[in-house]
Amino acid sequence: MTKQNKNIKMGVSKEEQINQEFINAWHRAEKGEIGVSEERLYFIDPATFFQVLSKGRIALLKVLHVHGLSSIRELSRLLKRDYKNVYHDVQLLKKAGLIQQDAMKRIYVPWDKINAEIALAA
Repeated sequence: MTKQNKNIKMGVSKEEQINQEFINAWHRAEKGEIGVSEERLYFIDPATFFQVLSKGRIALLKVLHVHGLSSIRELSRLLKRDYKNVYHDVQLLKKAGLIQQDAMKRIYVPWDKINAEIALAA
């Protein structure tokens, strides 16, 4: 795992807006207007957003980012939380793309910063 300064933008957006953003990015890429790619993760509603990024999961991400490569057992020890609950959180965060795993099955956070954005108006 090589350390890169990576950020991800997360937010709540309607499916049509997400699709339009993808199409616009595709057209900019075809014209050569996109230099550095920006990773994004969107949720269709705020409830799902806050369910995935709960207070406990944010704490998990912070500890894992600071600690670096870890096992779930080690992470549960660092967090002083039950292994089963940490395992569940890690699986959900891996599925969302916020945690990754190396070839040795150790987990890590590839992001230095998560930018969260929720529009208050449509």
